[in-house]
Amino acid sequence: MISCLAPIIAQVNTTVATRHKIAVFTPLYLDDAFSANGVYKYDPKSFPKAAIPGLEFYHGVSMAVDSLNALNIPLDLYIYDSKSATQSIESQFNKAAADGVELIIANCSLADIEKLAKLAVSKKITLLNAAVPNDVNARNNPYFVVLNPTLPTQGEQIYAYLKKNYPNQQIIYLTRPGASENYLKSVFETLNKADRSTAMHIKFVEVKDTLSPAQVAANLVKGKAALFVIGSLDNVYADKLLTQLSQLQKTYSSITVMGMPTWDNLTFSKYKGVELIYSTPFYNARTDAASRNINSYYSAKMFARPSDLVFRGFGLMYRFGRLLNLFGANIPAIMQSKQFSVFYNYDIQPVSRENKIDYYENKKLYFLTYLNGSLKSIK
Repeated sequence: MISCLAPIIAQVNTTVATRHKIAVFTPLYLDDAFSANGVYKYDPKSFPKAAIPGLEFYHGVSMAVDSLNALNIPLDLYIYDSKSATQSIESQFNKAAADGVELIIANCSLADIEKLAKLAVSKKITLLNAAVPNDVNARNNPYFVVLNPTLPTQGEQIYAYLKKNYPNQQIIYLTRPGASENYLKSVFETLNKADRSTAMHIKFVEVKDTLSPAQVAANLVKGKAALFVIGSLDNVYADKLLTQLSQLQKTYSSITVMGMPTWDNLTFSKYKGVELIYSTPFYNARTDAASRNINSYYSAKMFARPSDLVFRGFGLMYRFGRLLNLFGANIPAIMQSKQFSVFYNYDIQPVSRENKIDYYENKKLYFLTYLNGSLKSIK
């Protein structure tokens, strides 16, 4: 598997048509894996643990290249190790710019994304932030695209979902002091105040880690459905509350809990009897033909199950490879197009201030519900 990393540039098709150039930045830790003279430091069947997420993203990209090749799409692909010990992010970016790269897909840390965003606007190269839900305070940067929706977008859409689906039900909003908790609470308070005549019935309850007996008595009534929101990105906090609510469900009527996108990392089977709802920008049921093929490949070759990063790498490389081939450097056309989506749908919108685009952001969220072993996407 490591040997496939040798070529830093891969040609997608060799036809005479206009060739566009894409670069991918992902953490491969190649300097940790290879000695100065190119000798692999690990057992041939293993690799550095820190490199796994970056490798998975790379594998998705490389499989997409195979698909683009089959379609005779003329592209040049450049791969850069964002965790290189010998080449800085700046030097690698400058190399990509000198080579004529038109679009960069970055599966990188927040610190690296912040550097790349500034470099991208300076060279007018489109940068897709594939992983971090943060706008890095980008201003007047129409070359920067956030694909994992930011916290403001998450909060606004969770509020909109609740208002649409539970307009007349009281919401018990559980929170605690903290930067992200305070911000999420302020989103709900601001939006609900602005709605005035159609405002929801939201009761804010500050909870340390579990509901006190008095809070249970005040917010749960036998025979009456209860709707909670856990307004925190901290999964340890969420786990304690969900565990308690799961136990309370045995005594009280149906309990529904809305959570945050960080819930992807929770073990839902622990919370029996409670209906869980949360949002995510990257949901793939893996029932389509392409997903089944990737699953089969990983099972046969890797003896493992592909992570979300494999599918994300594939989908982004395939979609934006085709869009770049179709529209060239026409950024607005690329951002507005709904074509060539694989696994995930995107709704990329400009985020503007004073009639200037600060950056683009994906506003698409999937809402998922889980109850007693069944996870499904809901509208």
